[in-house]
Amino acid sequence: MIELSTNKNSVFNTAVGRLVELRLFKGGCEIAADNCRLNVEFYAPGLVRFQYVRRDERFDGHSYAVVGNVQDIVVNVSESEESIELADALVRVVIRKNPLRISIYSLDGVLLNADDEAFGCSWLGNEVTRYMQVQEGERFIGLGEKTGPLDRRGRAYVNWNTDNFAYGVDADPLYASIPFYMGVLKNKVYGIFFDNSHKTTFNFGASNRRFVYFQAEDGPMNYYFIHAETPAGILEKYTQLTGRMDLPPLWSLGFQQCRYSYYPASEVLNVAQNFRNRGIPADVLYLDIHYMQDYKVFTWNNTRFENPAAFCKALSDMGFKVVVILDPGVKTEEGYTV
Repeated sequence: MIELSTNKNSVFNTAVGRLVELRLFKGGCEIAADNCRLNVEFYAPGLVRFQYVRRDERFDGHSYAVVGNVQDIVVNVSESEESIELADALVRVVIRKNPLRISIYSLDGVLLNADDEAFGCSWLGNEVTRYMQVQEGERFIGLGEKTGPLDRRGRAYVNWNTDNFAYGVDADPLYASIPFYMGVLKNKVYGIFFDNSHKTTFNFGASNRRFVYFQAEDGPMNYYFIHAETPAGILEKYTQLTGRMDLPPLWSLGFQQCRYSYYPASEVLNVAQNFRNRGIPADVLYLDIHYMQDYKVFTWNNTRFENPAAFCKALSDMGFKVVVILDPGVKTEEGYTV
């Protein structure tokens, strides 16, 4: 049942409704519908932001997750009785007016991604969800550090950072939340970055074969659609949007030995020497929380690691770099300045 209501406490699904008003601007458009407002903005060729909010809410112009700026690109617009089309050099966005639905095509006419016909984008209370069609043979890869197979199809995942100690092969959620994935079609690929800091869920057909969806417990439906010819091109645009790390040191790309936990210092040195004696390649050794004094960050345990400088030099002489774990918890203790 579709309840056309803006009541946030409604127990029914609130659909976006039909297009009521259209405002074009350079690089995109703003749409007012029965139960929402939609902002469509082209950031770069093949990179489009979609932001849905309720009729009485503002669009959020700032995001801590995004560092990329809107580029000055040409967007061609055409309108008919049934739809509006916006196109750049790589993608064509078709917005159907009644009901409001989004379909995105490559310029050679291949459907890349489309709203589910029945639901599209909708709210259930504060929870907002975008439902999408599943194409034949479509595969889904991404979400960063998650368990399970490379192809996420047929599974669902939660993004809600969790200290999941000693997790198993199907545990979820985990320590990291990366709300980005790629949809892989027969001869095309696209990416979606869901920029919402609330608890989110990605369902790649775990509950049915008709649609996939991503949702947030609150906040706007704010996502970026990315298209390029290759997965590498998708990642290049994604990192253009969210930022790129500094070039890592060469040793960080080598073999690394980490476990919970090596201590005291004599045990760590013994492990390092055994690696060398047995000809096992290793460039880095990690110390977990046992190196700390009473598990306080930025400290050394004076009993287990009596002389940190000499200890680190001994490992360096054997060709090891040392990485220390840093937990986000800070102990409350008088005299502990951190």
